[in-house]
Amino acid sequence: MTCIHAVTYIPWKMFLRNDSSQGGTTMKTSLALAITGFALLTASVAAAQPRQPASSPADRRHQSVAQPRAAIEAVLKSYEQALNASDVEGVVQLYTDDAVVLAPNAPSAVGIGAVRATYTGIFQAIDIDLTFKVAEVKVVSPNWAFLRSTSNGSITVLANGAHLPSSNQELFVLHQVHGRWKLARYSFSSILPSA
Repeated sequence: MTCIHAVTYIPWKMFLRNDSSQGGTTMKTSLALAITGFALLTASVAAAQPRQPASSPADRRHQSVAQPRAAIEAVLKSYEQALNASDVEGVVQLYTDDAVVLAPNAPSAVGIGAVRATYTGIFQAIDIDLTFKVAEVKVVSPNWAFLRSTSNGSITVLANGAHLPSSNQELFVLHQVHGRWKLARYSFSSILPSA
């Protein structure tokens, strides 16, 4: 971006001389010419300034979705880190108070207390090592969004040390609470062939 700065010295004294022989008309004419010249100079400098392009509705929509998308993807990354660290409190802090976890072959965990109990039980039974990949983020309102993802890695059964592959598809519903995106609903299922 180029910026043009014009510094112009205008010898105002030459325009303000008083020629009494012409009854002051020279001074008035000179002053009018000086004001006109100054206005033209100002207009030409303003016209030479680069203009910011007006943003289109598509640009504004992209900007309004890009910020929540990054924040939503950061929630998934935090979830991945807490899950892989078997960090119950790290996982629970990412959920809303009225969260629901819908795990396969298990009753729904409804409310933050049930979510905490579910993850406590999971982490007592298995060690998880998963990497999540975002497939889709849809911001449906200023406070609600959907995130669809896949995860791949392994789990280790703590009781016997068995190491098993894990590959899943997930659907998260996120709700923005006090300016922070949190998990409100979470459902997943394995995409591995049944044994």
